[in-house]
Amino acid sequence: MKRVFRLASILIITLMFVGCFNTVEPLKHTLIVSIQGEGFVDPTPGTYQFDKETLINISATASDDWVFSHWIGPVADTTANETTVLVEQETSVIAVFAQNSLTIQTGPGGLITRRIDGSRPASRSEKDIQYITIHAMSDALENPTNPYNMNRIRYIFDQYKVEAHYVIDRRGTVYQFVDDRFVARHAGVGRWNNDPKLTNNMNRFSIGIELLGIGADHEMLPVIGAANNLVSDIDRGFTDEQYQSIGMLVDQLMDRYQIPKHNILGHDDYDPERKWDPGVLFDWSRLE
Repeated sequence: MKRVFRLASILIITLMFVGCFNTVEPLKHTLIVSIQGEGFVDPTPGTYQFDKETLINISATASDDWVFSHWIGPVADTTANETTVLVEQETSVIAVFAQNSLTIQTGPGGLITRRIDGSRPASRSEKDIQYITIHAMSDALENPTNPYNMNRIRYIFDQYKVEAHYVIDRRGTVYQFVDDRFVARHAGVGRWNNDPKLTNNMNRFSIGIELLGIGADHEMLPVIGAANNLVSDIDRGFTDEQYQSIGMLVDQLMDRYQIPKHNILGHDDYDPERKWDPGVLFDWSRLE
């Protein structure tokens, strides 16, 4: 009897011992929630710990004069303000809000009506405005560690004898430098669609939009040389705020001048042998 009791006790202790080893804490993963623009999210911005493969409800509400745009991250529906995210690894989601209306400011130094050499931009009719050309520019050659100072843009235009109708900074603010009714020197030489009137003459027929942005290494090295090594990775490409603003600006221009979607092109489309911009880092699908 004692032997049976002793064996039973050993069995119970063994089962308890094995059970302790089988009791494993569930694996935790991090969820980071943040916002761009002005609005509110639930859960609020911060860092959270959840068990692996936990499905989290997440929602976004825009502030006054803002609208919810989209989510960045592995949510179920990137365009729905209420959706879910499955936390199966370290996960980051960003709620992106956009301003409800586009505000256009006059560029530093005022609208360009007379250039530094004394010349004036040529006038044109609204019927001439048939295209939109998208560019990218920066001050990376002279200031690679601070390439986006808007107060330097007019100087760069004067220095290189160019100008664009609009410039969009990294926060999405749109500045106008040349009135749409005037020809701006932004496209230079090039060809498009086998149309002889556009050969070396796109300036007359297009609106030029500059995004403050820097291209990929292989695009910038021939342009700015050794200064390319000093450019921060965070300064390359384009921001969500810029995509929001250029989308609204392009929509506005298309409506105003009846410009078809296929007449929106990049500088590198018009002059692929010499120009890189807006380059491989520009996501054309964000204009849809």
